[in-house]
Amino acid sequence: MKSGEAERLWKLQTSANDLVLSGKRDADPLIKFLQKFVFGSLLPDINWTETYKALGLQDEWATVKDLVLPERSDLWVMPMAKGITSNKIVTGHKKLGVDYYLYANDLDVAVPTHDRDSNRDGSYVIGFRRTVEADEESANKSANHLTEAGHKGITLPERLLLGAGFYVATGQHMDVKNITLCAGSRDRGGSVPGVDWNPDNRKVYVRWYSADDSSSGLRSRSAVSLPA
Repeated sequence: MKSGEAERLWKLQTSANDLVLSGKRDADPLIKFLQKFVFGSLLPDINWTETYKALGLQDEWATVKDLVLPERSDLWVMPMAKGITSNKIVTGHKKLGVDYYLYANDLDVAVPTHDRDSNRDGSYVIGFRRTVEADEESANKSANHLTEAGHKGITLPERLLLGAGFYVATGQHMDVKNITLCAGSRDRGGSVPGVDWNPDNRKVYVRWYSADDSSSGLRSRSAVSLPA
């Protein structure tokens, strides 16, 4: 890069950051542009072999390593291995230097009910849209509302594994502006877990919401069942 180009790039980056920080420009268009610039037109693939290995889940990976995953440029196609649990994913993610705030220390006990459960039904493959933030069209819709509408939402283990896979692939976190409502899971009292990254505390948060709670920043992710 020529010195003049480097200086111009630095000035543009500084001006863009100043405009966002001062509130004169919305951060979202800049974030989307940078994502496309860094990763191309879509966010990168997630290497599940590397993800399971990084999380210390080699035994679980052995049950799905021979699956042939469908190729989808619009989706992250994720194998949910028999034996994987929320607790195991969190433990592995922490070993990579990621801190967590957990509403309940034992997520497997606290959140026992999932629409899809690899330990109950065996390994399966599921797809989710390639987006850092949860699906915009599910904003302001509670888990009960989504269920009544026939929505098939992400479960807590799926969201935790997807977030860990994204971190292994990019070194970044999902849901930095909004919260993924894990509409496919329920705790023992019928509440719904939600997951996001808190940039101020630099922690992944796992928290609880009433099944009737809704807001613009509380959003589910649509699950797409796929053959393997």
